[in-house]
Amino acid sequence: MDRVGFDAGVCRVCEGPCPAGFALCFCCRTAVRQLQLPLAPVVAITTYRVGDRTHRLLRGYKDAPVGEVRRRCVGALSALVERWMADNAGRLRERFGHPWSVVATVPSSCRPTGSPADAVATRVPDLARLHCALLVRGAGEVDHLVASRHGFELAPGIDPGWLRAQRVLVFDDSITTGARAQSAVAALRREGARVAGVLAVGRATAAHGPPAPLAPCSARRAAEPT
Repeated sequence: MDRVGFDAGVCRVCEGPCPAGFALCFCCRTAVRQLQLPLAPVVAITTYRVGDRTHRLLRGYKDAPVGEVRRRCVGALSALVERWMADNAGRLRERFGHPWSVVATVPSSCRPTGSPADAVATRVPDLARLHCALLVRGAGEVDHLVASRHGFELAPGIDPGWLRAQRVLVFDDSITTGARAQSAVAALRREGARVAGVLAVGRATAAHGPPAPLAPCSARRAAEPT
């Protein structure tokens, strides 16, 4: 099922590298086995390596100890997303098909509530105007290379009847294995929503050293445009 004679070396779901002759990378094949569902197509705006500027921004907007630094990281990431979406509208249409009517972020799998990606999505006009907090954490385990249909569930107050008429774009800050994002997709589909795809700010590639420390001064420098 996984082997094909074309598009060798590029995963058809996440567009990351995969063995020649396979349609899906190891991470996506793992998610398919765990979820027993088709996966949603993924587009990552950029790639990053551990310790580079993009990685520091993605860490800093959530974890920097100084509020001003977090805000500057959010500003840099939202500007990147806004520019990319304006320049790549055609690519998004080609990859995801018909326009989406709702944008949902992936809830945190380690924080008790909320989605850190909300901070970026609500600063990007094309995402903010359709943004809705559709999901919360569920009972299923979601972790690195661990996907679950029940890892997330519908947020209180969301009308399932309304959701079944929506086409949802799932937005997240980063994709590593895709387990969290595809678990969110599975939760939405379980409730009857149609999912256009997953848009992520960054996709992790091979690491090349430990993460840079997030002391206030270094984080300020990381957040400054270059």
